[in-house]
Amino acid sequence: MIGERFREHRKAMGMTQAEMAERLFVSQPMVAQVEAGTKLPTVGMVKLAAEVFGCTTDELILGKRESA
Repeated sequence: MIGERFREHRKAMGMTQAEMAERLFVSQPMVAQVEAGTKLPTVGMVKLAAEVFGCTTDELILGKRESA
């Protein structure tokens, strides 16, 4: 689920939900809701999160890593 991937990446980077929210230009409750699976992220959130996490949008959405 996309919320689980958001949480895994955020925690791997040592970020709080509040710090992630600031980087994504959303509220901390929105990050919490996405991670809990009660809300879906916007396309803009997914794009920004991928940039912050250094991964692709496909990895966040589908859980697939691109191989070179």
